Amino acid sequence: MKLIISSFFFILIACQNISKDNVYNKFTNTKNVIEEKTKKNVVELIQSKNDNKQEELSKDKIFYLIGDTYYIEGVKYTPQEDYAYQQVGLATYYDKELHNKKTLNNDLNKVTELLGRHKTLPLPSIVKITNLENGLSLTVKIVDRHDNNASIIQVSRKVAQLLRFYKNKIAKVKVEILSDPSKQWKNVTMSINDVDFNSTVDSAPTETVSISNIDNEIVEEDKQEVVELPIELVFEEVENLELYLHINNFKNYQEIQKLIKEIQLTEKYTSENNGAFYKLIIGPIQNETANKLVSTFISKGYKENEIILE
Repeated sequence: MKLIISSFFFILIACQNISKDNVYNKFTNTKNVIEEKTKKNVVELIQSKNDNKQEELSKDKIFYLIGDTYYIEGVKYTPQEDYAYQQVGLATYYDKELHNKKTLNNDLNKVTELLGRHKTLPLPSIVKITNLENGLSLTVKIVDRHDNNASIIQVSRKVAQLLRFYKNKIAKVKVEILSDPSKQWKNVTMSINDVDFNSTVDSAPTETVSISNIDNEIVEEDKQEVVELPIELVFEEVENLELYLHINNFKNYQEIQKLIKEIQLTEKYTSENNGAFYKLIIGPIQNETANKLVSTFISKGYKENEIILE
Protein backbone atom coordinates (compact mmCIF):
# COMPACT_ATOMS: atom_id res chain seq x y z
CA MET A 1 0.00 0.00 0.00
CA LYS A 2 2.91 2.39 0.82
CA LEU A 3 4.43 1.78 -2.61
CA ILE A 4 1.15 2.63 -4.37
CA ILE A 5 0.67 5.84 -2.37
CA SER A 6 4.29 6.96 -2.92
CA SER A 7 4.07 6.38 -6.67
CA PHE A 8 0.80 8.29 -6.85
CA PHE A 9 2.36 11.17 -4.87
CA PHE A 10 5.34 11.53 -7.21
CA ILE A 11 3.11 11.42 -10.29
CA LEU A 12 1.01 14.23 -8.90
CA ILE A 13 4.10 16.36 -8.11
CA ALA A 14 5.33 15.85 -11.64
CA CYS A 15 2.18 17.54 -12.94
CA GLN A 16 3.04 21.30 -12.75
CA ASN A 17 -0.51 22.45 -13.49
CA ILE A 18 -1.80 21.01 -10.19
CA SER A 19 -1.37 23.03 -6.98
CA LYS A 20 0.22 21.64 -3.86
CA ASP A 21 -3.11 21.80 -2.02
CA ASN A 22 -4.81 19.76 -4.72
CA VAL A 23 -1.99 17.27 -4.65
CA TYR A 24 -2.26 16.93 -0.88
CA ASN A 25 -6.05 16.58 -1.01
CA LYS A 26 -5.91 13.93 -3.72
CA PHE A 27 -3.22 12.10 -1.80
CA THR A 28 -5.28 12.16 1.41
CA ASN A 29 -8.45 11.04 -0.37
CA THR A 30 -6.63 8.20 -2.11
CA LYS A 31 -5.06 7.09 1.18
CA ASN A 32 -8.44 7.12 2.91
CA VAL A 33 -10.06 5.11 0.12
CA ILE A 34 -7.30 2.48 0.22
CA GLU A 35 -7.42 2.24 4.02
CA GLU A 36 -11.23 1.96 4.00
CA LYS A 37 -11.14 -0.82 1.41
CA THR A 38 -8.41 -2.62 3.35
CA LYS A 39 -10.39 -2.34 6.60
CA LYS A 40 -13.53 -3.61 4.85
CA ASN A 41 -11.65 -6.59 3.40
CA VAL A 42 -10.24 -7.47 6.83
CA VAL A 43 -13.71 -7.28 8.44
CA GLU A 44 -15.17 -9.46 5.68
CA LEU A 45 -12.34 -11.96 6.08
CA ILE A 46 -12.89 -12.19 9.85
CA GLN A 47 -16.66 -12.52 9.37
CA SER A 48 -16.13 -15.24 6.78
CA LYS A 49 -13.83 -17.15 9.12
CA ASN A 50 -16.36 -16.84 11.96
CA ASP A 51 -19.17 -18.06 9.70
CA ASN A 52 -17.10 -21.04 8.58
CA LYS A 53 -16.14 -21.72 12.18
CA GLN A 54 -19.78 -21.64 13.28
CA GLU A 55 -20.74 -23.93 10.40
CA GLU A 56 -18.06 -26.43 11.40
CA LEU A 57 -19.23 -26.31 15.02
CA SER A 58 -22.82 -26.99 14.01
CA LYS A 59 -21.70 -30.06 12.08
CA ASP A 60 -19.81 -31.64 14.96
CA LYS A 61 -20.97 -30.17 18.26
CA ILE A 62 -24.09 -30.99 20.22
CA PHE A 63 -26.36 -27.95 20.02
CA TYR A 64 -29.53 -26.77 21.76
CA LEU A 65 -32.66 -27.50 19.75
CA ILE A 66 -36.35 -26.84 20.19
CA GLY A 67 -37.40 -27.30 16.56
CA ASP A 68 -40.40 -26.54 14.39
CA THR A 69 -43.92 -27.97 14.46
CA TYR A 70 -44.09 -31.41 12.83
CA TYR A 71 -46.56 -34.26 12.28
CA ILE A 72 -46.60 -37.98 13.03
CA GLU A 73 -49.28 -39.78 11.00
CA GLY A 74 -51.15 -36.48 10.76
CA VAL A 75 -50.96 -35.72 14.49
CA LYS A 76 -49.47 -32.28 15.17
CA TYR A 77 -46.64 -31.70 17.67
CA THR A 78 -45.12 -28.33 18.58
CA PRO A 79 -41.78 -28.51 20.48
CA GLN A 80 -41.37 -25.83 23.14
CA GLU A 81 -39.63 -24.87 26.35
CA ASP A 82 -42.07 -25.99 29.02
CA TYR A 83 -40.43 -26.01 32.45
CA ALA A 84 -43.73 -26.97 34.09
CA TYR A 85 -44.16 -30.09 31.94
CA GLN A 86 -45.71 -33.10 33.69
CA GLN A 87 -47.62 -35.87 31.97
CA VAL A 88 -48.67 -39.48 32.50
CA GLY A 89 -48.91 -42.03 29.74
CA LEU A 90 -47.05 -44.92 28.17
CA ALA A 91 -43.30 -45.41 27.82
CA THR A 92 -41.52 -47.68 25.34
CA TYR A 93 -37.80 -48.23 24.79
CA TYR A 94 -35.31 -48.43 21.94
CA ASP A 95 -32.68 -51.12 21.55
CA LYS A 96 -29.62 -51.75 19.39
CA GLU A 97 -31.37 -50.53 16.23
CA LEU A 98 -30.69 -46.95 17.41
CA HIS A 99 -27.42 -47.47 19.27
CA ASN A 100 -24.84 -44.82 18.31
CA LYS A 101 -27.25 -43.24 15.83
CA LYS A 102 -27.03 -39.44 15.69
CA THR A 103 -29.82 -37.41 17.20
CA LEU A 104 -31.36 -34.26 15.73
CA ASN A 105 -28.93 -32.07 17.70
CA ASN A 106 -25.75 -34.08 17.01
CA ASP A 107 -25.87 -36.14 20.19
CA LEU A 108 -25.95 -39.95 20.13
CA ASN A 109 -28.66 -42.42 21.04
CA LYS A 110 -27.05 -45.03 23.27
CA VAL A 111 -28.77 -48.09 24.71
CA THR A 112 -26.32 -48.29 27.62
CA GLU A 113 -26.88 -44.77 29.00
CA LEU A 114 -29.73 -43.03 30.84
CA LEU A 115 -31.27 -41.34 27.81
CA GLY A 116 -34.72 -40.68 26.43
CA ARG A 117 -36.53 -39.44 23.32
CA HIS A 118 -39.47 -37.04 23.59
CA LYS A 119 -41.78 -35.42 21.03
CA THR A 120 -41.83 -31.82 22.32
CA LEU A 121 -39.29 -31.12 25.07
CA PRO A 122 -36.06 -29.24 24.21
CA LEU A 123 -32.94 -31.17 23.25
CA PRO A 124 -31.23 -31.61 25.63
CA SER A 125 -33.38 -31.45 28.76
CA ILE A 126 -33.60 -33.46 31.96
CA VAL A 127 -36.69 -35.33 33.15
CA LYS A 128 -37.66 -37.58 36.01
CA ILE A 129 -39.48 -40.66 34.80
CA THR A 130 -41.46 -42.80 37.25
CA ASN A 131 -42.77 -46.27 36.50
CA LEU A 132 -46.32 -46.07 37.89
CA GLU A 133 -46.57 -49.86 38.02
CA ASN A 134 -43.77 -50.37 40.57
CA GLY A 135 -42.82 -46.91 41.89
CA LEU A 136 -39.25 -46.89 40.54
CA SER A 137 -38.05 -43.51 39.26
CA LEU A 138 -34.95 -42.31 37.46
CA THR A 139 -33.45 -39.11 36.06
CA VAL A 140 -33.05 -39.22 32.28
CA LYS A 141 -31.52 -36.90 29.68
CA ILE A 142 -33.73 -36.20 26.64
CA VAL A 143 -31.57 -36.27 23.50
CA ASP A 144 -33.88 -36.90 20.54
CA ARG A 145 -37.43 -37.02 19.13
CA HIS A 146 -39.43 -40.24 18.66
CA ASP A 147 -42.26 -41.09 16.29
CA ASN A 148 -44.79 -43.10 18.31
CA ASN A 149 -48.12 -41.36 18.88
CA ALA A 150 -49.17 -43.78 21.62
CA SER A 151 -46.21 -43.30 23.99
CA ILE A 152 -45.20 -40.02 25.60
CA ILE A 153 -41.55 -41.03 25.90
CA GLN A 154 -39.13 -43.59 24.52
CA VAL A 155 -36.16 -44.50 26.71
CA SER A 156 -32.95 -46.43 26.25
CA ARG A 157 -32.75 -50.14 26.97
CA LYS A 158 -30.71 -49.33 30.11
CA VAL A 159 -33.53 -47.16 31.50
CA ALA A 160 -36.14 -49.83 30.70
CA GLN A 161 -34.04 -52.41 32.55
CA LEU A 162 -33.58 -50.20 35.62
CA LEU A 163 -37.27 -49.28 35.73
CA ARG A 164 -38.06 -52.97 35.21
CA PHE A 165 -40.23 -52.92 32.14
CA TYR A 166 -37.67 -54.31 29.70
CA LYS A 167 -39.44 -57.67 29.38
CA ASN A 168 -42.92 -56.13 29.11
CA LYS A 169 -41.65 -53.60 26.51
CA ILE A 170 -44.13 -50.93 27.65
CA ALA A 171 -45.13 -49.31 30.95
CA LYS A 172 -47.39 -46.69 32.50
CA VAL A 173 -45.19 -43.77 33.53
CA LYS A 174 -45.15 -40.20 34.78
CA VAL A 175 -42.70 -37.80 33.12
CA GLU A 176 -41.73 -34.55 34.87
CA ILE A 177 -39.21 -32.03 33.56
CA LEU A 178 -36.51 -30.93 36.02
CA SER A 179 -36.30 -27.21 35.28
CA ASP A 180 -32.96 -26.22 36.86
CA PRO A 181 -30.88 -29.10 35.39
CA SER A 182 -32.60 -28.55 32.03
CA LYS A 183 -31.70 -24.84 32.03
CA GLN A 184 -28.12 -25.69 32.98
CA TRP A 185 -27.85 -28.11 30.06
CA LYS A 186 -29.25 -25.40 27.78
CA ASN A 187 -26.58 -22.92 28.91
CA VAL A 188 -23.75 -25.44 28.60
CA THR A 189 -24.85 -26.62 25.15
CA MET A 190 -25.22 -23.08 23.82
CA SER A 191 -21.87 -21.92 25.26
CA ILE A 192 -19.82 -24.72 23.71
CA ASN A 193 -21.10 -23.63 20.30
CA ASP A 194 -19.95 -20.03 20.75
CA VAL A 195 -17.38 -19.19 18.06
CA ASP A 196 -14.95 -17.98 20.74
CA PHE A 197 -15.40 -20.95 23.06
CA ASN A 198 -12.21 -22.79 22.09
CA SER A 199 -10.08 -19.65 21.82
CA THR A 200 -11.26 -18.53 25.25
CA VAL A 201 -10.17 -21.80 26.74
CA ASP A 202 -6.83 -21.70 24.89
CA SER A 203 -6.04 -18.17 26.06
CA ALA A 204 -6.68 -18.91 29.73
CA PRO A 205 -3.49 -18.60 31.83
CA THR A 206 -1.86 -21.91 32.59
CA GLU A 207 1.13 -23.09 34.53
CA THR A 208 3.45 -25.96 33.80
CA VAL A 209 3.23 -28.57 36.53
CA SER A 210 5.68 -31.43 36.72
CA ILE A 211 5.06 -34.50 38.82
CA SER A 212 7.78 -36.97 39.68
CA ASN A 213 8.05 -40.29 41.50
CA ILE A 214 4.84 -41.74 40.10
CA ASP A 215 4.65 -45.49 39.84
CA ASN A 216 4.18 -46.25 36.14
CA GLU A 217 2.34 -49.48 36.89
CA ILE A 218 -0.27 -47.64 38.95
CA VAL A 219 -0.75 -45.12 36.15
CA GLU A 220 -1.34 -47.92 33.65
CA GLU A 221 -3.86 -49.59 35.98
CA ASP A 222 -5.75 -46.29 36.38
CA LYS A 223 -6.02 -45.94 32.61
CA GLN A 224 -7.67 -49.33 32.35
CA GLU A 225 -10.07 -48.78 35.23
CA VAL A 226 -13.68 -48.16 34.21
CA VAL A 227 -15.50 -45.85 36.60
CA GLU A 228 -19.26 -46.36 36.74
CA LEU A 229 -21.21 -43.18 37.50
CA PRO A 230 -23.65 -43.59 40.40
CA ILE A 231 -27.26 -44.18 39.39
CA GLU A 232 -29.88 -42.71 41.68
CA LEU A 233 -32.79 -45.12 41.48
CA VAL A 234 -35.62 -43.98 43.74
CA PHE A 235 -38.68 -45.85 44.96
CA GLU A 236 -41.93 -43.90 45.34
CA GLU A 237 -45.39 -44.81 46.57
CA VAL A 238 -47.75 -44.99 43.59
CA GLU A 239 -51.43 -45.70 43.13
CA ASN A 240 -52.71 -48.67 41.19
CA LEU A 241 -53.96 -46.75 38.15
CA GLU A 242 -55.96 -48.26 35.30
CA LEU A 243 -55.57 -47.18 31.71
CA TYR A 244 -58.35 -45.76 29.51
CA LEU A 245 -58.25 -44.57 25.92
CA HIS A 246 -60.35 -41.50 24.98
CA ILE A 247 -61.13 -40.89 21.31
CA ASN A 248 -62.69 -37.50 20.52
CA ASN A 249 -64.66 -35.81 17.73
CA PHE A 250 -67.28 -38.35 16.73
CA LYS A 251 -70.25 -36.62 15.11
CA ASN A 252 -72.86 -38.90 16.66
CA TYR A 253 -73.43 -42.22 18.41
CA GLN A 254 -74.11 -44.03 15.11
CA GLU A 255 -70.61 -43.10 13.90
CA ILE A 256 -69.14 -44.70 17.03
CA GLN A 257 -71.09 -47.90 16.51
CA LYS A 258 -70.07 -48.12 12.87
CA LEU A 259 -66.36 -47.79 13.71
CA ILE A 260 -66.51 -50.27 16.60
CA LYS A 261 -67.97 -52.86 14.26
CA GLU A 262 -65.40 -52.06 11.58
CA ILE A 263 -62.37 -52.55 13.82
CA GLN A 264 -64.02 -55.44 15.69
CA LEU A 265 -63.45 -53.90 19.12
CA THR A 266 -63.78 -56.47 21.93
CA GLU A 267 -62.73 -54.29 24.90
CA LYS A 268 -65.21 -52.59 27.23
CA TYR A 269 -66.28 -49.13 26.11
CA THR A 270 -68.72 -46.34 26.75
CA SER A 271 -69.55 -43.04 25.06
CA GLU A 272 -70.20 -39.45 26.14
CA ASN A 273 -72.05 -36.60 24.48
CA ASN A 274 -70.08 -33.40 25.03
CA GLY A 275 -72.45 -31.14 23.13
CA ALA A 276 -70.66 -30.47 19.87
CA PHE A 277 -69.24 -33.98 19.54
CA TYR A 278 -69.23 -37.48 21.00
CA LYS A 279 -66.36 -39.14 22.85
CA LEU A 280 -65.55 -42.88 22.88
CA ILE A 281 -63.97 -44.19 26.10
CA ILE A 282 -62.34 -47.63 26.02
CA GLY A 283 -61.12 -49.37 29.16
CA PRO A 284 -59.75 -50.35 31.43
CA ILE A 285 -57.28 -51.90 28.99
CA GLN A 286 -53.75 -53.27 28.94
CA ASN A 287 -50.76 -51.15 27.89
CA GLU A 288 -50.12 -53.13 24.71
CA THR A 289 -53.79 -52.90 23.69
CA ALA A 290 -53.79 -49.12 24.14
CA ASN A 291 -50.63 -48.81 22.06
CA LYS A 292 -52.20 -50.74 19.17
CA LEU A 293 -55.58 -49.00 19.37
CA VAL A 294 -54.03 -45.52 19.13
CA SER A 295 -52.48 -46.43 15.77
CA THR A 296 -55.74 -48.04 14.64
CA PHE A 297 -57.88 -44.97 15.38
CA ILE A 298 -55.32 -42.59 13.83
CA SER A 299 -55.31 -44.66 10.65
CA LYS A 300 -59.12 -44.29 10.58
CA GLY A 301 -58.81 -40.50 10.78
CA TYR A 302 -59.45 -40.02 14.52
CA LYS A 303 -56.27 -38.20 15.55
CA GLU A 304 -57.40 -36.65 18.85
CA ASN A 305 -56.63 -39.51 21.23
CA GLU A 306 -55.79 -39.35 24.92
CA ILE A 307 -54.41 -42.04 27.19
CA ILE A 308 -55.85 -41.46 30.66
CA LEU A 309 -54.72 -43.11 33.88
CA GLU A 310 -57.36 -43.27 36.62
